[in-house]
Amino acid sequence: MDWNALFHSKYLRGGLCAVLIAAILLGLWLPGTGLKEAQPDDPLQGEGVREITVLKLGENLEQLNTISVPSGGQTKSTEPNDKASETRPEETQPDSSTDDGSDDQEDGDQGADGGEITPSELSLVLTWHPENGNARSVSCGADNTQAFAVSSYELNEGLFRLSVNLTGTLAQDAKIVNGISITESTQTARELKWPSDSLIMNPAAGTDKEVYNFSFTVRTAERDVFFRYKITYQKLPDVQLVFHWSEGRTRHELQPCKPEGTVSAKIKNNQLSGGALPYKLELTGKDAANARIWSVSYTSDANDGGNLTCPDGRLRMEMPEGETSNTYRIAVNVIANSQNYHYEVVLYFGNDVTLQMRYTLLDGTQPVILCENGKTKAADTVYDDQLAGDMLPYEMSIVGSDADSVTITSVSCTQTGNGNRTKDLTGSESEAVQLYLNHEKTGQNNFTVEAHDNSGNQYTFKINIPYKPRGRDNVVIDLLRPYEGEEVPCGTVFNLSVKAWSEDTDGNMISPIPPEDTDAFIKVELWDENQKVMIGEVPYNTPGGGGYYEYDLIPPIPEIGDEIKYSLHVIAEDAYGNRGEKKLTFTGKRREPGQKIGDATILVDMTVLGIDDIPSIHYDVLADEPISYVVAKAIMGMDTGEPFGAASKTLGWRGSYAGTLDTGFYLQWLDTDYYPDALEDSTWPGSTEEEVLAAIDARFRAGTGLATLWRCLYRNGLNKSAGSGSRIGEFDYTSGSGWMYSLDGTYYPGQSMSAVYLKDGDVLTLRYTLAYGWDIGGGSDNYGNIVGYCVTAINRDITPRHQMEEVEDPDGSVRYVCRCCGMVQDCPHAHMTYKDLEDGTHILLCEDCQAVIGDPLPHNWTYAAGDTEDNHVCAECGATEQHFWKEVEGTNTATCTEPGVRTVRCSVCGMEKEEEVEAKGHTTDNMWVTPPWGHYQKCSVCEEEINRGDHEYVYESGTNWEDYICRICDASHGWVCDGTPTIKEATCQRIVYHCDSCGYDMTKPGTFDEYHDYVDGFCRYCGAEDPDHVPHEHDYHETHRVDPTCTEDGYVEYTCDCGDSYTEPLPATGHSWGEWTPAGDGEEVRYCGVCGAEDYRTTGEDTYSVRMFFMNWLFPKTYQK
Repeated sequence: MDWNALFHSKYLRGGLCAVLIAAILLGLWLPGTGLKEAQPDDPLQGEGVREITVLKLGENLEQLNTISVPSGGQTKSTEPNDKASETRPEETQPDSSTDDGSDDQEDGDQGADGGEITPSELSLVLTWHPENGNARSVSCGADNTQAFAVSSYELNEGLFRLSVNLTGTLAQDAKIVNGISITESTQTARELKWPSDSLIMNPAAGTDKEVYNFSFTVRTAERDVFFRYKITYQKLPDVQLVFHWSEGRTRHELQPCKPEGTVSAKIKNNQLSGGALPYKLELTGKDAANARIWSVSYTSDANDGGNLTCPDGRLRMEMPEGETSNTYRIAVNVIANSQNYHYEVVLYFGNDVTLQMRYTLLDGTQPVILCENGKTKAADTVYDDQLAGDMLPYEMSIVGSDADSVTITSVSCTQTGNGNRTKDLTGSESEAVQLYLNHEKTGQNNFTVEAHDNSGNQYTFKINIPYKPRGRDNVVIDLLRPYEGEEVPCGTVFNLSVKAWSEDTDGNMISPIPPEDTDAFIKVELWDENQKVMIGEVPYNTPGGGGYYEYDLIPPIPEIGDEIKYSLHVIAEDAYGNRGEKKLTFTGKRREPGQKIGDATILVDMTVLGIDDIPSIHYDVLADEPISYVVAKAIMGMDTGEPFGAASKTLGWRGSYAGTLDTGFYLQWLDTDYYPDALEDSTWPGSTEEEVLAAIDARFRAGTGLATLWRCLYRNGLNKSAGSGSRIGEFDYTSGSGWMYSLDGTYYPGQSMSAVYLKDGDVLTLRYTLAYGWDIGGGSDNYGNIVGYCVTAINRDITPRHQMEEVEDPDGSVRYVCRCCGMVQDCPHAHMTYKDLEDGTHILLCEDCQAVIGDPLPHNWTYAAGDTEDNHVCAECGATEQHFWKEVEGTNTATCTEPGVRTVRCSVCGMEKEEEVEAKGHTTDNMWVTPPWGHYQKCSVCEEEINRGDHEYVYESGTNWEDYICRICDASHGWVCDGTPTIKEATCQRIVYHCDSCGYDMTKPGTFDEYHDYVDGFCRYCGAEDPDHVPHEHDYHETHRVDPTCTEDGYVEYTCDCGDSYTEPLPATGHSWGEWTPAGDGEEVRYCGVCGAEDYRTTGEDTYSVRMFFMNWLFPKTYQK
């Protein structure tokens, strides 16, 4: 075979070219077939579907199943953008979601970032002011919700007055930035002002309740936190239950009991009549006429019970065998305004047995202590200089009508000053006992006396006699104000600041004295000028700054003249009996006319005209200002001149009045900018009662509050008069119309506005009436009331409460007619059944016409052993209701730290059951023990020490003092430690002091020019310029050089004598190439004459390369050598 010819064959060459081209094409196409769409890895790929777990607020996250992310998967950051997540205070919306109300406190969100804030670190305290003036405070932790209830009984005209403040270790650096209230039924929002505000509470339409959701946003250094309150407002009728009982010819009366309330009394067996207690139940209050007692029942600790007669009767009272007392609980159900309300009367029944202890002091006085069975009585403190040799002569005996049958069986005394040893004094009921001090402080001497009667019943009495040393008069009292002879305004609160401490003979402080403690006290008394009559004790309020305590001094207003002198006595005593007293005299000045003496709220009520949502007005109460001036200023916008001037807030309505601002003032008309919903014609719309009532029903819709009101107006004989537009005055619409005013919602003064004055906290309401006041709860017996009114229109509430009477027609049929408005129900009601109204009552319902018969009645709750323990059942309608459990006194076995059990009893049906209860928790009364090394709290129940920690001192200063106060326990370093702080380190912005005695460092912030540290003319702490600084002129010289090379830069360094320096760069020189010379294989080379670097290039004469050989072989005619 000719291999040379075959190798150069054109067919072989063509085939090889075809194969080469195909290989190139396949190399381009095949990789594309394996491509797929690019996307990130799915971290959940391959994971199974899992059940979603609902996370409840406050639940432990570690208990939930977690979602696994496979390794290598990409994760996306969930951290919020700081700017995007930042919420401005005015845009913050509270969580308006509701709960079931079962818990007083709900856990909330913890916020987007930042750790959990504990209540001790930051809490918001909401204080509200009931009508009785006793303020109530509710504390809420960060990001939590507190729930509580408010009744109309507790508010004046529905006005809820509140104030808020922050407490805790973070409170100083936190501030409230937003507050909002949302009404749950309508989702109506309004801004809440801080630190104090007020709003009118009303029940939701058609109900007697409303829920108000408060939310406050507080800004801390870390984040915004939220504090929420859920307030349930319930409107209750003004019906109070008074329990009367008789002891022979003596009549006793308990304080009135409010709806859902409890009152109690102690009854002794010698006060019974024939073994029974005669009683009488009476309903009082402005709504009592439309209320009645539905049922009365009782239960006792002896497991007996039953129904009682009403309104009066006799309750038989007995003691169980082997017992010396029994407790009776009387449950009274009252129907008022078609609603059912509960009242409870608790009677503690016991034998007439009392322990009497009489002891004799050195001066011959014989104090007497009376102690009842099962009680503990504390005697006045006895001082060691009142006894001879610490011996207390005493005599014990049993007194009372049952004393003859009772014998003392044992007497013992446990003494803290004697190592808590117990001394047996049995048989020594008329002896002397040695009293002990406790380490030179007050010693407690606790007597326990046991006795029994002829029936074997046991009695226990406990008496404590504190025994205290009489120390020296070395207590120092510092009183900031008032000064000796200072003038103080009468009738207003004057903040009095007191600090007291005991000193040793060298004048060193021994210990500060708190205002209220077991062994020490500060007492402030107000006396007359001659120091013969004590006017009263000045009440302690709160701790102040710098170790001072604040007292509220209110000097009485002089009866005659403009000023009066008072004497102020401050007495302080420490635990060692050391005592001090300070007296001063000051002058009480009568208030000047026009001086602010308090705050009031002004309301305008036109419910009878269908007008609501009129804004309330906050008003500054001024001394000696009649209500006539208040109305002229706040309602009509008048400036009355000196001394009362103009109001800061006003409705600005035009108006007219009769009389003058000082005499006989009453309103004639007001142009209110509101348009009434009323009958405007001058005559009634019809010639007969049937026509008029039908027209009223057509105008206002039959059965509504306004329709019922206008029917009552017609049937009570009021003449119709014209009225229209926003100008509303006397004799518009009816002959009995006009403006009236009330104070605090219940009192309509029977005199002109110029003769009545506001007080601090008053609510003044201007009300428009159409019926001489009968339609607004303030009618006169002389006019406008013939058949009565079944509706009262006040505070946007105009709910009918019909007073139905049974009327028999000539044909024998029976109708039910309201005697006030004339509403008729004419169905014979042959088939009737009870229907549960789901509000605690049921109604008799006609199955034929679906009409309601009579008023709603309370359920007749029963309990049988076969029923569920959670509910009792109504015997008429079969409704079920949860029990109203109340703890039976004395049954709770829980301690501060250990859970226990308790017995609860349903106050409605009397069922009892036992249930487990959590530990009660320690009781600290917010008091701290403050030794120099730190602080701790002591439980007043179990005396365990808790919350032990270091002081956290913060610098505080006042007008004449400065000190370091612990922001946790409020202790003053100057009080708790006798060391003298020295400077540890100092800058121009703060000085750190160190106390060698207690070891604490304390920082005083401020500006201290003597501690500036200037560098180059500026303070390195605050940046202030050095006034003595002289600018420096540099003198540079070369100190270092690096020469450049072909490829590397060089530089020259210049330095000043002051140490400052700079450099100048020297650029690279580049290569110095020689001539090109052959290097073989088609290449040439050249060399750098400086560094010897080589540089190559190709000449194009390489005919032996593989590339050229292959191309010449394939295409010989093209590539010829």
